[in-house]
Amino acid sequence: MNTMISIKDAGLIVLFIGLIILVIYLVVLAKNLITTVKKTNAILEDAKVVTDVAQKRTNDVDGLIDDVVGSVSGISGALKGNESKVNSVSSVVKAVSSVIGLIKDRNKEEE
Repeated sequence: MNTMISIKDAGLIVLFIGLIILVIYLVVLAKNLITTVKKTNAILEDAKVVTDVAQKRTNDVDGLIDDVVGSVSGISGALKGNESKVNSVSSVVKAVSSVIGLIKDRNKEEE
């Protein structure tokens, strides 16, 4: 039994084998891409949580700094004689209460 394969047929066979290898390669690539996308989404979710916490802390500290600046300027004004002592004391009390509030909020979040 002699069967002859023409060069055209041999070329088509090689082409189909190459196509099958390419399809297998693309399936493996898609599988790896799906895994990478899942891991990237998890990392982005963690980054969002960290960013939200940092933003909240920044807002807390910003309010605290505003109160401290007000207290310092009140004390400075009182020392210069421009502000009453009652206003200076109230500014200091406000700054201290802001610090206490910040510490309480941090303790509640850690629990």
